[in-house]
Amino acid sequence: MFELLLLGYLTYRNAMRAKLKDQNPVTWGLVTVLAYFAAMMIGAMVVIGFFCRDVINLNSFSSLDVKSRNAVTQQLQQVISTNPLHMLTIELFSIGGYLLVRYFLDRKPNKKGPEVHWMDKLGHQEEEK
Repeated sequence: MFELLLLGYLTYRNAMRAKLKDQNPVTWGLVTVLAYFAAMMIGAMVVIGFFCRDVINLNSFSSLDVKSRNAVTQQLQQVISTNPLHMLTIELFSIGGYLLVRYFLDRKPNKKGPEVHWMDKLGHQEEEK
């Protein structure tokens, strides 16, 4: 549940940033959601590949036996859910997906303001004096 609330908040933040940059907020919101889930999958692969290697026999995924795959999947769910560092690592990777989209948004040019002629600037400076 926390992940969905976090995803909603981060999507809203990037959509508002896109609106300030005069971009389509819906498009950037969808890009944020996709980047969030893609980074979550990368984080899950990192956790499985590096943190769970000694607990689970990952070679059984390559076998054709469905029962052994189901057993490994259940064991994997149990290992990831019992250690809070595994879930935290996956969430931090997810936030990294949001930050990547935010980086791309920050590189976009700002909304153009109204152009002021240089003569108008000169007249305004004389009035202030």
